[in-house]
Amino acid sequence: MKPTMTTHRINVLDLIRGFALIGLPFVNVLALWDSVNLSGTQGDIWIQRFLYIFVEGRFYAIFSFLFGLGFWIFLSRAQGKTNHPYVLFIRRMLILFVAGILHHLINPGEVLLFYAIFGMIVLLFYKAPKQINLILGIAGIIVGSFIGAKTLLPLPLMMLGLAFGQYRVFETLWENKKKWLGVAIFSFIATSVITVFLWQKAPDAGLLSYMEGFDYDITETQAEANRAFYDFIDLSMVFAPVFSIFYISILVLLEPVAGKWLSPLHSFGRMALTNYIGQSVILVSLLAFIPADTIVSYKSATIVCLIVVGVQIIVSSLWLKFFNYGPLEWLWRCGTYGDWVPIRRK
Repeated sequence: MKPTMTTHRINVLDLIRGFALIGLPFVNVLALWDSVNLSGTQGDIWIQRFLYIFVEGRFYAIFSFLFGLGFWIFLSRAQGKTNHPYVLFIRRMLILFVAGILHHLINPGEVLLFYAIFGMIVLLFYKAPKQINLILGIAGIIVGSFIGAKTLLPLPLMMLGLAFGQYRVFETLWENKKKWLGVAIFSFIATSVITVFLWQKAPDAGLLSYMEGFDYDITETQAEANRAFYDFIDLSMVFAPVFSIFYISILVLLEPVAGKWLSPLHSFGRMALTNYIGQSVILVSLLAFIPADTIVSYKSATIVCLIVVGVQIIVSSLWLKFFNYGPLEWLWRCGTYGDWVPIRRK
């Protein structure tokens, strides 16, 4: 039995959002825990290399794209419910901006502030022709990737998401599954070639962070290796969109045939705001139990992040059995509409 377009679209977007959320703590922990560093083992170097090839920039790119697509969905729905859809969206962005300021206090690398600001910019293009938004999005991604402007990349990715909404790409997923299969095959081949290329280009020594307060200095040899690794990171970022396309296309194809087994990720994605901020709160709280003079290996940090994500997926699935929204999603919704929205399931 074929799923309805609306149901399929919602499920796919929740699944993609949940998948993207999995990768965020593995990168965020490096900024939140200053004590994370290479332990000197080959395993740690491989984990670090894996993160910068398959995770760094890839999952945030998906989130930014979904934000732009969600922007289009929100305004399209709001226009049918109210005479002031733009007021609702501006209010929604203001709430996100405040949430970003508060989140910035514990996670200086957070993205909500940028999303709120870029969301207001994207609003200017809501009525622009879809062809223009598509060209601006693709061109911005290409330029931003090649110049290494990671901070600015979310804006063209949002523009691309807006264009996908205007083209109603995610409303005809089932009918276009052959095209998505073609995208998946092509992007798989591309990511495979890129992975081999990047793995060979990665410096053998890895990236050793300088941590203030620790009784050691980075040698000139290691400093040179670090500079080489930063060049490798810039090179890796050029190919980030290709990996993101591969991840998205695979999830689009998996959802109709394995949606039941992937339902925990749906719940995880529906509570994206709660879980994203929750990851920062949990990781910062755990930092209090790590002695100040302890170096945390990449392996240990990765295990902790796996546990955090696993617990969040379980809690999200249980929570949505009794409630309609995650706690922060509910507050965001109430603030957006200026009304008390029922949170408990009937």
